Amino acid sequence: MLGSEEYTKSREIWSLNCAKCGKCIQICPTYKVTRWEHLSPRGRLILSPYVEDDRELVKSIFSCLTCGICEQVCPSNVEITEIIEKKRGEYAKQTILPERHVRLLNNMVEKGNPYGDDIETMEIDGEVDVIYYPGCTSLAREREIFESTVKILKSMGVSFGIEFMYCCGSTSLRIGGDLSYAERNYRRLREVVERTKAKTLLVNCPGCYRTVKKDYEKFGGLGVRIMHITEFLSENAEMLRLRKDGIRVSFHDSCHLARHMGIVKEPRRVLSMVSEIVEPEQHGMESFCCGGGGGVRVSYRELTREVRKVRIEQFRRTNADVVVTSCPYCYRNLKNGADGLIIKDLTSFIAERLEE
Repeated sequence: MLGSEEYTKSREIWSLNCAKCGKCIQICPTYKVTRWEHLSPRGRLILSPYVEDDRELVKSIFSCLTCGICEQVCPSNVEITEIIEKKRGEYAKQTILPERHVRLLNNMVEKGNPYGDDIETMEIDGEVDVIYYPGCTSLAREREIFESTVKILKSMGVSFGIEFMYCCGSTSLRIGGDLSYAERNYRRLREVVERTKAKTLLVNCPGCYRTVKKDYEKFGGLGVRIMHITEFLSENAEMLRLRKDGIRVSFHDSCHLARHMGIVKEPRRVLSMVSEIVEPEQHGMESFCCGGGGGVRVSYRELTREVRKVRIEQFRRTNADVVVTSCPYCYRNLKNGADGLIIKDLTSFIAERLEE
């Protein structure tokens, strides 16, 4: 039982900013499918001062998708995602983590990537304009994304090289791991940028994008332009030779790409070159999460499935021919629960429509 002083002190931490208005609860994916307030943004803020080995307290902190939609409606501008990620770091330091999260971090220690695989390494020889950094998921799990990106870049005549030695560190950072994995890759990429004299570093994964463009600033930045593939294709659209087939496409905005990094118009510009876009009821900055982010898919799979069901039903109501996303992890998660819907990654969708 908390004493009066401890109770008051803990309340001050969150109540200084949180207005307790409940707006965040109304749009939170995890609350929508559970109706438990400790699995809502407001509930998580109330519990955030504590670090205890309690199953429901741990679940409260580690079941947050860190999708950021709560921050879109918060009248007090509470940075809930940052608070949750910092709190996860405190739990990790005390080794209070969901069991599967422990396994994931062990994979990072033993194999250098969240999958625990022996992922092939690639090194650029010579100078290039563009460094293509594909990331773990595109190489180890959804290979067609990597191959489609290479095909597109070659068709555009881009001077590029492929670099992959280490995981960017995104998964570790998002679930409370330290900066060591991110810093190792930062130093590697910094050396590659300087050696190749590249002007652009290109990524497929929004998690990599946020990490390389935002988190690496803590180390001093890479000194090169960081672009997601959708930005690059949108900006260089005149270099794309595509067949337009008029297919009806509904686009899923990744939380990291849209809300975390502000990329919304670019993928739609690319898709509109070959198809008709039909939007789901929640899209852009208000997009509903696929359910796979923030490490939730690793340890709280039932929660991921329930959130994903909501998103899949939103797409079903569009009557689109294809659902396209530009996040390898969203693609992986959505197709596993597609229930008859056709799910495509944007690079694969575009590569299929390149004129020979």
